[in-house]
Amino acid sequence: MMSDGSNICMADIWNKIYEAGLLRSDERMVLIAGSCVLLEHFTGKKYSYRMVDLCEIKAKHLFSKKKPLTESGYRRAAETMLAQASPEGRREIGDSHTRAGNLLNHIFCNILPGHGMALRENQLSLAHSMLEAMEMGKVALCEAEVGTGKTHAYIVAAILYRLFYGIRQPVVISTSTVALQKALTEQYIPHISDILMEHRIINKPLAFVVRKGKNHYACDSRVKTYLSSIEHNDRLEDQELIESLIAIFTGASSIDLDALPITNYVKERICVERCYGTCEFASLCRYRTFLRKSGQSDMDFLIVNHNLALADVLCQKSGKSRLFPEHCALIFDEAHKLPETARDMYGTRFESAELERLAVNIYRAIGNHPDKRRIILLCEEMLRQNAILFEKLKDSIKKQCDDPETIVTSDIRTVMDILATILKSLSVLFYTADLKNHTYRRLVSRIDQKHDLIRMLGDYIQSIYWMENSGGISCLCSLSKHLDFMLYEDIWNNDKPYILTSATLSVDGDFTHFMNQTGIDLLGIRQIMTVSKTSPFDYQNHALLYLPTDMPIPNVKNANYVDTVLARLIDLINRTHGHTLVLFTSYRMMEIAYKKLTVQITDYPIFSMGKGRLETIETFRKSGNGILLASDSAGEGIDLAGDILSSLIIVKLPFPAPDPILEYERSLYESFHSYLTEVIVPSMLVKLRQWIGRGIRRETDTCVFSILDNRACGRYRDDILSALPDMPVTDKLEDVRQFILSHKDPDYFS
Repeated sequence: MMSDGSNICMADIWNKIYEAGLLRSDERMVLIAGSCVLLEHFTGKKYSYRMVDLCEIKAKHLFSKKKPLTESGYRRAAETMLAQASPEGRREIGDSHTRAGNLLNHIFCNILPGHGMALRENQLSLAHSMLEAMEMGKVALCEAEVGTGKTHAYIVAAILYRLFYGIRQPVVISTSTVALQKALTEQYIPHISDILMEHRIINKPLAFVVRKGKNHYACDSRVKTYLSSIEHNDRLEDQELIESLIAIFTGASSIDLDALPITNYVKERICVERCYGTCEFASLCRYRTFLRKSGQSDMDFLIVNHNLALADVLCQKSGKSRLFPEHCALIFDEAHKLPETARDMYGTRFESAELERLAVNIYRAIGNHPDKRRIILLCEEMLRQNAILFEKLKDSIKKQCDDPETIVTSDIRTVMDILATILKSLSVLFYTADLKNHTYRRLVSRIDQKHDLIRMLGDYIQSIYWMENSGGISCLCSLSKHLDFMLYEDIWNNDKPYILTSATLSVDGDFTHFMNQTGIDLLGIRQIMTVSKTSPFDYQNHALLYLPTDMPIPNVKNANYVDTVLARLIDLINRTHGHTLVLFTSYRMMEIAYKKLTVQITDYPIFSMGKGRLETIETFRKSGNGILLASDSAGEGIDLAGDILSSLIIVKLPFPAPDPILEYERSLYESFHSYLTEVIVPSMLVKLRQWIGRGIRRETDTCVFSILDNRACGRYRDDILSALPDMPVTDKLEDVRQFILSHKDPDYFS
């Protein structure tokens, strides 16, 4: 294209010509002058040229030639177009910001409604804010309540950002649930891609790759080993599993284990554990091929989870190879889960059995090592010091359980120093023995990792410590006291745009709590954008909030409390004719309720959803009028639209459970009241809003929300009512029955 407009994005230009019905097949744009474009079409015998005035949206034939235009021909064509253009058509086509904004308006106001997606003013405004944040390289906190349409908003904004600013790098979308990743790849992105292709805004389908942790993918070598072991058993009950493993090994099925009908036990034995170039399958390894493909930048979106997004940040911080390619923007969807993920990823865990497993690997690999005797002695001393370490840790916890910072005392640090010295000696012995020995090299890497871990744990001044016990294995855990500053330094403190979106990022429009948790508050005010969009759903007419005033103080050990809650659950279930989700903060209370309700309620099926049993949700959905008892796992990220969920009962307000990190945060406040006001209550309200968000998922949904916690009618009533959508409030059970009778069709009760 011979013009100063050669680098101008064509998306809105092609779209205008297409929408006006002026686009001909095999026609290409070859010149821009002012707001006019020159279109070239080869008929087979000659080149035909037309001009389109984008202001008047009119096409006019200019001339035909036997040969395509030369540089001088383009100049003359530009002069001709400007001479024949309208006054507006002689002006420049406009800057990228204005044109991208105009096209965004056109997509949401005209194109999407033509494909069954009604215009939502809040969604359009949200998309504009997201696009502006990307253009200006800001960190944008975009709160969008259920029904706003935030997913379509950030997808379209990201596409236009890449188009109008000539960016080839992908946009990373990070989520906290597999369900949202599936929705993005199977619904949202393909749907938008088809629409934008049809309207000539993009000229090829949107490309994306989903990246997960390595334990989600099959390892060819481990599949072969496990397949051989069960084939050798020659058991009839293994036949179906054998067929599945053969399909994986031969390439007949995907290496994505989440898509395969095999148990978690089998997945753990065939997933990628450690990937070495010396593996017999290295040259043909499908996992390595997948990594190479996803490491390329010729894609529009890279979809990951929060853990992997932060793992990539930590790899970059430590100088290791990045997990995915350089990207132009990062969108954290379900961003309210980011603080929790950051604690997991930035925290340190050291199990009592780790050095025992390392010793086993050393004994297996030692072979004819010249310093074999010395290595064995070092391993024996390492195991002895490891046992001493965890005994001292247990004693320290008993003495100083009130202060998680002081678990690591001076004598414990001495043991850590001894362990670090032993590990360093072992690393040197294997490193200097034989550099060509791949087993030794891998072993050195593992020893060095344990050495660095011990040294990190020894940084007691900057860390919070606590102990965890599971299955007879003790674990020393630590987390930096300055996690917020680390996130600021590692993520936010650069010129890259970040979009953080969720239905619950603020407390009554105030983002302070979330920004304090994530270190975003350390940025300059000009680098931060905050947006809050309310739900378009009609809560005033479609919802009712039931807050009983006669509930006892929550105490699962109190028989009167348990009996009162169970009686009220039965009353509510009968008045709403099932169709109920009951959310608990205690598994014990949930188990008690399940046992009692299954005996006393026979008209509606009852389901109990334990940890990780997401398949129960689908069974509940199919039941039509069932009752689902669940914990926090059903309080976020699930979509139960329609009449199946018409009553949502919260047994107890979801205050955060006490842990060492909260105990440390408590020490930073002058009074318990200020700590309660600034940390505990905001955390509870964010969780409560997430839970309430399960109730109404579509414009036509109706739901009764019940909170059976007497504190909701007491000291926290005003906070709760301010945080939740405006809806009628009652303390009368009869109002619940009347609401259901007046809002449900007759077939609801059958």
